[in-house]
Amino acid sequence: MNSIVFRCDASLTIGSGHVMRCRTLARELQRRGATITFLCRRQTGDLISTLEQEFLVLALPEQPVAPSEGLEGRELYGAWLGCSQEHDAGQCLEVLGQAGLTSASWLVVDHYGLDACWEAQLMAGLARHQLPKLLVIDDLADRPHQADLLLDQNVLGKQSERRYQGLVPPQCRQLLGPHYALLGPEYAQLHLLVPTRKELKRMLLFFGGADPANLTGQAVEVLLNPALADLAVDVVLGQQSPHRQAVAELVTCQSHVTLHGPMPSLAGLIARADLALGAAGSTTWERACLGLPSLLVVEDDNQQVVADAAQANGASLHLGRGLDRQRLEQTIAQCGPTLLERMSNACLELCDGDGVSRIIQIMRL
Repeated sequence: MNSIVFRCDASLTIGSGHVMRCRTLARELQRRGATITFLCRRQTGDLISTLEQEFLVLALPEQPVAPSEGLEGRELYGAWLGCSQEHDAGQCLEVLGQAGLTSASWLVVDHYGLDACWEAQLMAGLARHQLPKLLVIDDLADRPHQADLLLDQNVLGKQSERRYQGLVPPQCRQLLGPHYALLGPEYAQLHLLVPTRKELKRMLLFFGGADPANLTGQAVEVLLNPALADLAVDVVLGQQSPHRQAVAELVTCQSHVTLHGPMPSLAGLIARADLALGAAGSTTWERACLGLPSLLVVEDDNQQVVADAAQANGASLHLGRGLDRQRLEQTIAQCGPTLLERMSNACLELCDGDGVSRIIQIMRL
């Protein structure tokens, strides 16, 4: 039986995207008979309890929260890790050993704070019978990896093939673009069923489960404009978000706005919406797969390439970094039938939802 070990984290700072896309891949691997183990560090907003409902989770000890204000690039992602790569790798091998896991078929890593240094240490520690293969999920292209497979679902265009030149071994197979996006099976099922959007009646608002910058609250204030009272709005925000109570109070008695908590899948809300407003993260491809035009806001540097690519392909409009309320109002007003239909068709051409099946076939599991 194939044993597959995942290393990823979630927190109020990191967000939930890395864990959620790994969970999507893990679910299908488990359905096909693989034994799944997650390595996740305890921290506020870690989603460990969510993963434990389906998988074995080996929790790494909580580290003192390192200040990240003013940090950028590799220094920021190192702060997200909470310790040195060598220390993290040592703790991973320790908890794996305590659980009796001394080998694996595959190691799957989705963490901006880890690179070839950590990967080499883990692979050596899991090579009791044979060296495991390594799948790295990345979209930064700013550090070396020892990957057998590298997945970057967030790149499009000619520059995609050159992004990881010199950062991965020559034999590494690169899986690039939303053709390989890690979406749940419901997205492929709905892909051919959703209608092209032609009229703006319902809007979906989602900036991730945590949304520490409270872009959700800022956007809701714009959407409460009396001129938009006929526009139904679905708002999704996690229970652990520090701003959930404030947003809940904001939409009280607003009959056209519905606040939702965490959901097993956003597919249902995406399928019935006509326009989305959210961050340029992994959810970009969920919306694209179901033909939903989007207004994208960049929260972190790594989302810039996603927002630019989606706009260049006609699937979304890029609102820039942070939320400019006047610009948001003006852009919503521009979303008439012609633009919505054009964007919706462009979305459907970008992603069909079968990425997980393609990846597993390549992994030969």
